[in-house]
Amino acid sequence: MNFSSSKRLGPTPHARPHVENSRWKDRVPMRHIEGGPRPPDPPSGKPSLNVLLTGATGVLGRALLPKLTMHNVICLTHTTEMSEPGLKSLHGDVRLPRLGLSRGEFKELSSVIDVIVHAAADTSFGAESALVETNVAGTARIVELAQESDARLVYVSTAFSGVGADDDSPALAYARTKAHAEELVRASGLRAVIVRPSIIVGDSRTGHIARHQGFHKLLGAMMRGQLPLVPLDPSRLLDFVPQDVVAKHIADLLDGTSNRTDLWLTAGTHALELGSVAAEIHAAAGELGRPIAPVRFVDADLYERLVVPVFLEAIPVRTRRLMTTLAEQLTPYVSAHGPFPSDMGDLPDQALTLRATVRRWAQTSGYESRDASVAVR
Repeated sequence: MNFSSSKRLGPTPHARPHVENSRWKDRVPMRHIEGGPRPPDPPSGKPSLNVLLTGATGVLGRALLPKLTMHNVICLTHTTEMSEPGLKSLHGDVRLPRLGLSRGEFKELSSVIDVIVHAAADTSFGAESALVETNVAGTARIVELAQESDARLVYVSTAFSGVGADDDSPALAYARTKAHAEELVRASGLRAVIVRPSIIVGDSRTGHIARHQGFHKLLGAMMRGQLPLVPLDPSRLLDFVPQDVVAKHIADLLDGTSNRTDLWLTAGTHALELGSVAAEIHAAAGELGRPIAPVRFVDADLYERLVVPVFLEAIPVRTRRLMTTLAEQLTPYVSAHGPFPSDMGDLPDQALTLRATVRRWAQTSGYESRDASVAVR
């Protein structure tokens, strides 16, 4: 590999490292993304940095890439090679020593990177041991690289890390591993900022998202009338944020002018109540010509004492499983203790963001309007 490094050669705006190793893929600058043309470049005068991005194929990574077009971006990928022009793709694995790279590759990488954005994570509801391997051990490997390279680190955690720290619920295993990873970053002594987004949904205007998340599973169940009741207080807050705004805030951190050590990317006091989310979804279904019965909210204690032992067996098996799974997975992630802190002063209207996500979900899930003239708000 043969790099020209902004760290060693001083300011070299827009200069891209030249790479000869066959494991790296170098292409012309990116001009368009799936959601449309790239946004304008940042103001001139800011240096072009060598940025290592993990999780580039994920929801946040895909949303972040169009915001990094002025930088030299190296994507560490595990199973999916990046195909966008203007990117460099390096095959590796955050769970392995030296990220799965050879000693030479690791040394070369550490000699050129200025900033690491660590967005790779296992967000599943799988076994906690597997989550620890990626989210905790993987972060430890990234910390080692940042220490070796003297690079700044932007670590993408979650707003729910504090919730998971003191809760042994299986649904919060992901949050617990992120809390542990935060501890590693704080103890490292690195120039680092911990970013805490809440639930990331699609683009605030188009609803576009790289792949559907757990939020979309809840949305789909409500839109299809498969969730007749929810064992939660409808006044609980469901905090979600659009991917484009989250990506913009992270990109703005890269120039190193901010002294912050953490950044809360949440709706905060603007988060919608669960009942309002259900009402928006109910309205959307009606406007698509597929009216559904409103979701009923039941006190959790009443649900356990009466619904589960008496009525649950009368509900179709598929619906029963869906209700049980969503109740277990959703409950820890809706706030019963007030809003999260928030550093987002530019948050778009939450209802409009939700409607965009609903519209996109309907378009991509085969949930077509029964009347072609009807459209979601």
